[in-house]
Amino acid sequence: MNTEDLSIEILELIELGTEGDYWDFKQQWHSKNVDLLHDIICMANSPANRDAYIIIGVKDEANEIVGVCNDEKRKNQQQVIDLIRKKPKWAGGNIPEIYVKTISIQDKENDIIIIKQSDNTPFYLLEDYKEQGILYKGNIYTRKGDTNTPKTDTANLYDTEILWKRRLGLLYNPSQRAKNYLMDLQNWERVDGESDKFGINRFFLYYRQNPDYSIHFTDVERAEDEFHPIPNDINDEALGAPIYYLYSFCNVSYHESFSSDEKVTLYYRDIPLFSSMLEIIDDGRTKVVPPELWTRPNFIQGSFRYLVFEFVIAYWSGNYASEAKQMFLRVIPLFKDDIECAEFMQFVEERGFTENRLLRQSMHGEALNRFNNTSVEKYELYGEPSGTEYISSKLRGNSDLVINFANPTNPNFDEITKKLRIGKMLVDWLDEWRNFKE
Repeated sequence: MNTEDLSIEILELIELGTEGDYWDFKQQWHSKNVDLLHDIICMANSPANRDAYIIIGVKDEANEIVGVCNDEKRKNQQQVIDLIRKKPKWAGGNIPEIYVKTISIQDKENDIIIIKQSDNTPFYLLEDYKEQGILYKGNIYTRKGDTNTPKTDTANLYDTEILWKRRLGLLYNPSQRAKNYLMDLQNWERVDGESDKFGINRFFLYYRQNPDYSIHFTDVERAEDEFHPIPNDINDEALGAPIYYLYSFCNVSYHESFSSDEKVTLYYRDIPLFSSMLEIIDDGRTKVVPPELWTRPNFIQGSFRYLVFEFVIAYWSGNYASEAKQMFLRVIPLFKDDIECAEFMQFVEERGFTENRLLRQSMHGEALNRFNNTSVEKYELYGEPSGTEYISSKLRGNSDLVINFANPTNPNFDEITKKLRIGKMLVDWLDEWRNFKE
């Protein structure tokens, strides 16, 4: 949320004339750290299950905006983060995500402590926090309406149960639960030597905490004829630019094999929640769920496609999963949601970005200038296994580096390079656009 949108929302809350279960007014910053920490925990455990606000610089009795400019106890974001990280020990190592934003309302500065929504509830301490007061270890502090749980008390059984259900995903529908489970890779167990739901004797995965959820990798028969041969090499002329992102992965320079004869399916009981073909490279060691391809290739954070992409990369790539994922995400934009995707694509189109060949349009203006200033390297050690360790280390040490690992004799080499440059340009531009908005 940008500053303008935040200011509008905060002003609307002030005009309500009352506090609520996800917002609290403070005339000035807390004089005691124990009070600030208590408020943060209560808001992090709010039943509203959304971002919560501590709005500083407002008299809560009269809802008068007084500002914080003269507040000697004023803290910045880093000071608040240091407070919650350095002293108390948190259960499970789960710490609320905090931001401090300053906004202007009626020509007065107000500080907003934003406590991000989280499914890691309940947040509670493993040791007493003693500093001008006390917060007790094991106590569950939450918020009911406009009231926090007292420091000497703990939430009732019902409210505590709701917080645990949120962590375990039990408040959500099957699709929402599945998304939470996909992020918990270590709790998926592989079953070998048993027939899966298709009667095929091959391995599958199920989620230990809820076996109703399973993941299956199944073979797909491909029809081949003299006009449509099946490509088995990533440098086959039939592949090329549409899968440009695969050529950003360093191992394709000597593990040239490619196949798309397998798919992954996530099931809730017998209901398929998500299914996708897999693009398999690196002699089968890396399997990739392709991005959305309807317009410009992209991923949407929190979507099934992206979560399964992460899951498959992590499961198959093992120790180099993070490295492999980052190679792809250097040339595939990752959007927070569909709204951000639409806003950003409109933004870049207004500045000259287009790939619409049907309309015979080409990039121009700022987009063309950025494209011309975006570089992609050519891999000079193609086909030499001895070079992969060196280039892998180079990629880890330079987050801006993108290399085209296609065979230099690949007939689509120049088009692949162009697509990689466009992908990198959009990823970098998206990051810059986000920072400007904030």
